[in-house]
Amino acid sequence: MRKTDISRYNLNSKDRRKLCGERSLLAKGLITAGIILLINVAIFMLIFVGYVISVVNDRVEYDVRANKLQLTSIIYVMDENGKMKEYNKAYSAENRIWVDFNEMPQHMKDAIIAIEDKRFYAHHGVDWIRTMGAVCNLALGTGSYGGSTLTQQAIKNLTGDNDVSITRKIKEIFRAINFEKEYSKDEILELYLNIVNFGNGCRGVQVAANTYFDKDIKNCSLAECAAIAGITQNPTKYNPLIYPENNQERRETVLSEMLDQGRISQDEFDHAMEESRNLVFSQSHKAESVAANVPIRNWYVEALFKDIVEDLMAKYKISRASAQDILFKQGLKIYCAVDEKAQSAAESVISTESLMPKDKNLELGYMMMDYDGRVMASVGSRSKKTGNMLFDRANSAKRQAGSCIKPISVYAPAIDIGLYNYGSVVKDEPLPNFYGRGKPGPNNWYKSYKGRVPLVWAIQQSANAPAAQVLQELTYQKSFDFLTQKLGFAHLDPEDRTSGGALALGGFHGGVTVREMTAAFQIFGNGGMYNRPYTYFYVLDRNGKVLLDNRDNIGRRAISSQTATIMNRLLRQVIVAGTGRGADIENWEVVGKTGTTNDDKDSWFVGLTPEAVAGIWTGYDSPKRIRETAYAKRIWREIMVRFLAGKAAKTYIFDPNVRTCRYRLNSGEFAATDDGTSTAIGYFATNSMPKGYVESSNLTSGGGFGAENSYNGAEPGAVPNAEVIIPGHEPIPDDVFE
Repeated sequence: MRKTDISRYNLNSKDRRKLCGERSLLAKGLITAGIILLINVAIFMLIFVGYVISVVNDRVEYDVRANKLQLTSIIYVMDENGKMKEYNKAYSAENRIWVDFNEMPQHMKDAIIAIEDKRFYAHHGVDWIRTMGAVCNLALGTGSYGGSTLTQQAIKNLTGDNDVSITRKIKEIFRAINFEKEYSKDEILELYLNIVNFGNGCRGVQVAANTYFDKDIKNCSLAECAAIAGITQNPTKYNPLIYPENNQERRETVLSEMLDQGRISQDEFDHAMEESRNLVFSQSHKAESVAANVPIRNWYVEALFKDIVEDLMAKYKISRASAQDILFKQGLKIYCAVDEKAQSAAESVISTESLMPKDKNLELGYMMMDYDGRVMASVGSRSKKTGNMLFDRANSAKRQAGSCIKPISVYAPAIDIGLYNYGSVVKDEPLPNFYGRGKPGPNNWYKSYKGRVPLVWAIQQSANAPAAQVLQELTYQKSFDFLTQKLGFAHLDPEDRTSGGALALGGFHGGVTVREMTAAFQIFGNGGMYNRPYTYFYVLDRNGKVLLDNRDNIGRRAISSQTATIMNRLLRQVIVAGTGRGADIENWEVVGKTGTTNDDKDSWFVGLTPEAVAGIWTGYDSPKRIRETAYAKRIWREIMVRFLAGKAAKTYIFDPNVRTCRYRLNSGEFAATDDGTSTAIGYFATNSMPKGYVESSNLTSGGGFGAENSYNGAEPGAVPNAEVIIPGHEPIPDDVFE
């Protein structure tokens, strides 16, 4: 027997200690890794369990029974006495016709169950065998998950949630279980067959039967029902008008499943297969008569419906189609925010040919709001409205804002953070790389640069270079954030974040709507608060439950009350001696801003009175030069005059911490008296008075503001109506500009 020399394998004590130490470190490392893994698993399980608990009672807010009843929703408005009266009704133009469960042929019900959910009447909303397979597919990343029951598919159609994820699947499962607690199997099947997409814009089996076979679903044969049922898995691939071969293969699969499951006899199967080989489809227009009977809605009601649908989708996490069903078919009571006088004034002016541009292709969008966000009037076109769901230039059209943007993107935020005040002097000179690639700018409309100018004059005359200079000091980022985070501009492009041409001059890549611009300017008439625009006060369902509510909306502060007061006074000078001349209204103090874009392709006016704020855009749908850019201002004024007729005049309410004092136009410094140089009365926050201002001099410097002066019984906090005499249409004194 061979002996093995093991001496070479012997370790000395030092080596053994080293080896043991290494093993100990490895063991500790494995134990630590195991503990970390267990902790992570525990955390994951806690999060997962918490998520499951959070969705266990998740439900879909959709009243199937109300939808089935096809109840008309009623719109109410407030009359001149503050009482609600019926104003309009909600009619649907959707290509969807609800058909009662008892009017559907049994073959249609059996066909959809056979191909989509053969255990439909056995489970309680979830087929657990198929669901486990779907979860495994998701975990393995196969991309195909399947496993949805008819109940789950109905919910997915109601919510529009098509996210392929385990969390969505979990939420869908609990929604399905809860849904089956509220509705019977027949009600769920009826819902499914009335809302599912059957291609070519067909929602529901009735419209599908009308479209593909020119008949009602109750008169469809077994083969025709199988053809309709086969579409749902892929409405494009199995569309019989586009891919008839695919539909034939699919419908014959449906028939085979029906036979295998004992839902039809062999004779019925053979007859249906013979019919399938010769099935003829016809493009019918029968369903289109539904839309033809829907009354034409005015622009305001169109905007109202759009807002309700969007808000239902957001609040209840449902699809657009489901939100439209709730609006048009579930007997809502809608308390509309329209001001009938304001809407009538807008419609009457815009429909009067003598007041409108001769070029009928020159379009407009108009909106009026009050100072808590209520949309009082809305018009989406200057043309007579001849249909529903037309392009709305007040709520949907995204345009370049031109100089209208300057007060809200540049001057208000700059004054609010203390960079400038009413009397500041700003540079009127080009920036060296304004347009990029070393190209200086921007140019002014008056084709020159004046060196240094009063800020109030720059706003009056809508000068471009001063706005760009102020923007650069403010920073592009702060301007962009102010517009998007404080003022609700939702359509700006990421490129606008770094574009001086966009932020200082209104030449946006993304664009703004009339609704956004009007809402933004409200901050200059209500003390600096931004309120989200709304077209309804509240909405009730058929049982009186509040579905949507704007009555207790809380606005957000965009600028301080002092800044709002100062900006109001600055924008007053646009009307007094600037580009807004001609917009004033007798007995009413108008403030506002004009705006035109490069080559005069867009023309704006956004103006305020103490009663309301309104904005108007004029231009062409395909942008080109406007010959007469003053129409926006003139139309705005005519509408406002008619709206204000008969109303008692009001004054703005301003911050009592804003004071008036005299300052020098060429330096912005305090002027104790009018000493012959060019001076003006300005409006200043108490913490941003002109350089050299002395408190005791306040009463002799053009008037104090606040405790020292009541201004002859003026409303508390009201700034006196002193007109600031600034060079504008008059010759500019030499000592004002450097």
